[in-house]
Amino acid sequence: MQNNDQMHNDQNDLENIYSFIPSGEFYFSKGIQAFQKHDLQNAKKYLRRAMELEPNEPIIACQYAIVLGELELYEQSNDIIYHVLNEIDPDLHECHYFLANNFAYMGLYKKSLYHANKYISLEPDGQFAKDALELIEIVSIENEEEHVDPISSNDFEDEELIEGQEEAMHLLENGKYDEAIEEFQQLITKHPDFWPAHNNLALAYYYVGKKDLAKEVTERVLAKSPGNLHALCNMVVFLYYDGEDYQSLLPALEKIHPISIDHRYKLGVTFSILGEYEKGYYWLRKIMKHIPVDDGSFYYWYSCAAYYVGKKQQADFAWKNLLKYHPDKIGMEPWK
Repeated sequence: MQNNDQMHNDQNDLENIYSFIPSGEFYFSKGIQAFQKHDLQNAKKYLRRAMELEPNEPIIACQYAIVLGELELYEQSNDIIYHVLNEIDPDLHECHYFLANNFAYMGLYKKSLYHANKYISLEPDGQFAKDALELIEIVSIENEEEHVDPISSNDFEDEELIEGQEEAMHLLENGKYDEAIEEFQQLITKHPDFWPAHNNLALAYYYVGKKDLAKEVTERVLAKSPGNLHALCNMVVFLYYDGEDYQSLLPALEKIHPISIDHRYKLGVTFSILGEYEKGYYWLRKIMKHIPVDDGSFYYWYSCAAYYVGKKQQADFAWKNLLKYHPDKIGMEPWK
């Protein structure tokens, strides 16, 4: 039987045990240790927890983004980095190098060059300056070999334009449609011939229920740029969803044989939406190896097209991959 002193000591020990609550710093340290051992899954787990506990600590967020990039989760990584730049510390210039690295692996060479050059301009003697210069050299060669940049066939080199388009697209992809509309409108005011801004403005209008306005914007683009693939695809999808005649535009889509990843992606998704699964599968299959594993939209439509052309094993694989990174889609298979 314990005496009073023993019971008192045991109680103190118990209180000491229960008073230990791991901090963000604790999980950050565990994450770094795992990362240094190349244990990326545990590094991801610990750093995610560290970020949950200290959401406004930019160093933790950036290290988490680096691990996501190592796991080829480039879109998730970029989301974290943009969050740091836009919400936590806009003066953390290393973020531009991290973005440049991710975009290079994604094959988005113009974006990669933009951010690498921006980092060099802000931090000419910075920690990653040498790495950024090497990246610029490599990406410049890759960009020349690609011939067509996946961002746009238009050769807009204005840095403000590229940055504005990125910010607006980030808002659009995260469902902040009203803010995205405002950004795209400002871009169009400054660069009236920059068609990607018009096309994305049309999408934002459609998402907020301004369907007629979305079609008006798209019609204007097609009037001035008749071969604009994104505008043509947008118009077909708008008409399809609204139960209007879209069939007359299909021959124009079927004649297109794009080279760029971006255009093949758009065409494949469009055909899949329309139920033209053979064509959708054809184009999406061609670009699969270039797509980040956490791209939910791609894997949703690829699994859909694969299922309806009888490639059920591929559809199942793609859907399981999607659920790994987007568990909120459980039970939402497009064939059910």
